Amino acid sequence: MIAAVMLLLFGFAAPAQADDVSQIAKGLTNSRLYVTTDSGASLTDADKAEINSALANDGDADIRAVVVKPGHSQQALGSMLKAVGNRVGEGKTYVAIDANGREMVGVSKDLSSKEINQLIAQTSGGGIKSRLTEFGSLAEKKADDQARSSMIGAFVTLGVVILLLAAAFAAFLVVRGKRRKREEQQMAELKQGVEEDVTLLGEDIAKLDLNVMDQKLDPEIRSDYERAMNSYDEAKSATAKAAKPQDMQAVTTALEDGRYYMTATRARMAGEPVPEKRAPCFFNPNHGPSTQDVMWAPPGSTPRSVPACEADAQAVLSGGNPDIRMVPYGDGRRPYWDAGPAYGPYAGGYYSSYGGMDLLSGMMIGTMLGSMMGGWGGGYSDMGAGAGDMGGFGGDGGDVGGGWDFGSGDFGGGGDFGGF
Repeated sequence: MIAAVMLLLFGFAAPAQADDVSQIAKGLTNSRLYVTTDSGASLTDADKAEINSALANDGDADIRAVVVKPGHSQQALGSMLKAVGNRVGEGKTYVAIDANGREMVGVSKDLSSKEINQLIAQTSGGGIKSRLTEFGSLAEKKADDQARSSMIGAFVTLGVVILLLAAAFAAFLVVRGKRRKREEQQMAELKQGVEEDVTLLGEDIAKLDLNVMDQKLDPEIRSDYERAMNSYDEAKSATAKAAKPQDMQAVTTALEDGRYYMTATRARMAGEPVPEKRAPCFFNPNHGPSTQDVMWAPPGSTPRSVPACEADAQAVLSGGNPDIRMVPYGDGRRPYWDAGPAYGPYAGGYYSSYGGMDLLSGMMIGTMLGSMMGGWGGGYSDMGAGAGDMGGFGGDGGDVGGGWDFGSGDFGGGGDFGGF
């Protein structure tokens, strides 16, 4: 009889089994509120529905709540909320409140621990339903305020960026305009200088005035003279079409050929050996092919070997000054090697058949053109950025973290959160 009485008294009063993390997470997947089996909370179905509806309407705050039995520690509740959030995979703020409505903690990805504590403090003094609905309402207002502030900040930032871009674009236009004007001036000066070279070759051909139709004219003389005239025509045509400094290389290449064939024509007419086809005279390519190399140095620089025509070679060797090609530059004239980068292709065309830039870079040391022939080095630096893994919560236990701030109300302590 005693055993029967004991069974009746205690057999059906076994303590409720605490819900685990998986059960709570499953319950919060389709609901904003979960009441644990052992919580002892006196919430009616209508109360639960009202809380769930209120939290669901706070869409920006995106809150989920768990009602637990009293006596759990802050850390245990924080770890439980973190683990639940990891299982659910959505939601910005999770809160836990005990069945008495007195103790409340939260973890959030949007709210700082200070903000969580402030919201919890503002809801103190009420029951579970009033605290959760008020917490949701306050959190929603704060989320809206943050969104407005972010939007205002974004507009301000956008305005500043637009102003900076506009200023940069205006500066770019000014710089580009100045550069374009400078390049146009350089191109006009270059074209004037090249046209002078073309005219000089044409005048030299005209002075000789050979009749290539004359049957008595030596075929080799006729051939060299015709090549000189063809080179002149090529140079004249290329000059007319030139739109940028690089186009002038074709002009001076043709002029170099024309100058050589005029020299060959005169040698044949004088009954002299045709000279070797050497690089043009460095001091003035209009002098035609060089006859020898001489050591020469521009003012303040080191000596280097340069090809020179007979007259200029003798001038240098005797301590005199060679006849230097002076080209238009600004309001005056300068040696072509000190007249700016536009004359790079001009010089390159004259020496393209004799080592090109390799030859020129040695001859031009210490000149304006020489300083621009070193090339541009360097490549693109690798652009990379590391990014930390963007995980949600950590494991099912451990310290509260993983990007979530943790806040709590006035907590009185308690034991570990058993079932969780």
